[in-house]
Amino acid sequence: MRTSQQRRPRRLPARSVTMGALLLALAAAPAQAAIAAETPPVADPPGSSRSQDGTGSGDAWAVPTLPADQFTLIVAFSFGNRMPAGADPARTEGEPGPVNEALADTVVAARGDRDVPVYAQTPIADVLRTKYGMDDVVAIAADVRPDGTLAYLSTDGAAAKLATLRGASQATDVAGVVAFGDHQWRATRTAEANGFRAYAPLGISMPGEYDPQSGQTWTRSRDVYLPTDYAARIPLLIETGSGAGR
Repeated sequence: MRTSQQRRPRRLPARSVTMGALLLALAAAPAQAAIAAETPPVADPPGSSRSQDGTGSGDAWAVPTLPADQFTLIVAFSFGNRMPAGADPARTEGEPGPVNEALADTVVAARGDRDVPVYAQTPIADVLRTKYGMDDVVAIAADVRPDGTLAYLSTDGAAAKLATLRGASQATDVAGVVAFGDHQWRATRTAEANGFRAYAPLGISMPGEYDPQSGQTWTRSRDVYLPTDYAARIPLLIETGSGAGR
């Protein structure tokens, strides 16, 4: 187990979407699973999916899970948006849309009646405030460039911001990750690569219905989204196999 000083956020390199990248990601899974099986186990909380067999999961594609009552914080990653008519997508994050509304509902289900901190990307945070009155949610917002345009906030960028916000608390954090169903493997593993013990909430379903009117074209359908997601999994497979970020 790394100390809090050693567990620094690891920024993941950008990857273009190509068929070759997708094939590499798929081909890498068996080899990385074999490496992961030989890696010393992580000191995970009791009840987590990585510690049930006492050796850690050897399935590189598995999403690690943990009962929601063991989380010390919840982080929610957004998925798509809805752009109002006439809005400049370069200067506004847009409206949450149905997917981020569903993700906000999932955050509430995962939190239950426990008063644990919630960190959410802006579209989800907006719903949590307006629909649920969750005034203590911490929004993870995109940076604004000097010219007023928004710098795109990637999954890794959001996880890195979370690591900065948590500071020294990260050493003892157990993060519950809420994300769109097809995005959850990458969201959870990205949080892990940025230094968190991160898990999906056991027994709580994630939203899985795409929004064909999403303002982000790659989140409008599964056929369009999955190649993008699989290409971005390549560095995470490498992280998982090497045991980095744990």
